[in-house]
Amino acid sequence: MLLNPKKDTGRPPVKGSIEAMDPYDHPIPGQSLTDEPGKHSFERPPEIVDVDDAVAYIVDKIETSSGGKEDLQKQMMAGMPIESIVNTIALTGFSEGIWTPDVAEMMKLPVSAYFMMMAQEENIPAIMFNQDPSEDRGMTDETIMANMQEGNPEAFAHLQNQMAMAEAGPPEEQMPEGFLAGPPEGELMELEEQPMIEGEGMI
Repeated sequence: MLLNPKKDTGRPPVKGSIEAMDPYDHPIPGQSLTDEPGKHSFERPPEIVDVDDAVAYIVDKIETSSGGKEDLQKQMMAGMPIESIVNTIALTGFSEGIWTPDVAEMMKLPVSAYFMMMAQEENIPAIMFNQDPSEDRGMTDETIMANMQEGNPEAFAHLQNQMAMAEAGPPEEQMPEGFLAGPPEGELMELEEQPMIEGEGMI
């Protein structure tokens, strides 16, 4: 049961804290339809409608801005993927009403090529794509084994036993002994000739 800070302490919650948040303070469905049209930049006609013009605009901004190109090179040097940089540029231009969403998507490839050329000229080991979440392997095997040894020693001992048995290989088959044992390998069993009984084999 959650405690009410106002009731327990007799003081109002701290401004900006989670307790001070109003659970009903959120937009109602359809509220955006009541705003004045053209209030946001992306609701107005875009400044650029051609992909080539958008790419030229970006390249010109980067090349002529004071320190902008160096900042982007530092970001690539720090390991930020080019895909993230291009996505940020495309989204920023759309939110500011410079181009439309379709232009923002179509210009990503040539802008990425521009950044790759920049990285090659400056000998920057740039990363092209963001990491796919499905490729995230999480903890390493060593981390899992260390956690298992500490938190579940019985399972760790059992796993070690299984691994040792797998490395040792299958157990050697025991050869039967006594009269069940066959002849030595490579030798044939010689049958002793039995004496013929008189009348045996006669019709």
